[in-house]
Amino acid sequence: MPAHMRLRNLILWFTVLPMMAQTRLVTFGITGGIPTETPLGQTDSRIPFVIGPTVNVRISSRLSLESGLLFYRLGQEFTNATFLYPQNSVTLVSGTEHGLGVELPFLARYRFLGEHHTWRPFVNAGPAVRRTSLDANQSSSILSGVQLGTSSYASQVFARGTTKWNVDPVAGAGVDFRAGRFHLEPEVRYSYWGAGKNSVVRKNQVDLLLGFRF
Repeated sequence: MPAHMRLRNLILWFTVLPMMAQTRLVTFGITGGIPTETPLGQTDSRIPFVIGPTVNVRISSRLSLESGLLFYRLGQEFTNATFLYPQNSVTLVSGTEHGLGVELPFLARYRFLGEHHTWRPFVNAGPAVRRTSLDANQSSSILSGVQLGTSSYASQVFARGTTKWNVDPVAGAGVDFRAGRFHLEPEVRYSYWGAGKNSVVRKNQVDLLLGFRF
């Protein structure tokens, strides 16, 4: 390669690289938060939360694409029931069910102000590929009277697990606060859970999230 071409390529690289560093096309971060309502209705020690790494790809000064891998702990639900069945018997039923979710979102984010502002409101929306798993442990006991002063007792315990894959819609709104290269992003995010059809998972969920990006 002639010397003048090598010099031209070198000048081109020294021109382009600072521009790429300044625009910072790809940024990374972490997002965490809590739901506004318990996704499984009731909970005790299994406090629900969401957390995971994120990546943001800049398309223009106001538009970007966001993805990541978010882990959801959905909490725990309890069920207790007592009823007269079968004849001359009392049946006691109790159970617990807890859920976990893993989400891969693909969101488009639009910011309403230019990059020179230190705070920028934004909205985002898109689909999320989600894996939801539910594990249940249930027991039933039957207390029946055979004769006066005598009784019989029978008990059963069983466990089951279910896993569902869904592609669900997600939308949110928040504010991007910037300090140098660091971004703090509080957000309210709505998501529809297809796994909530015919199960204990709440179909319409709203999470309060806080993202940190650099």
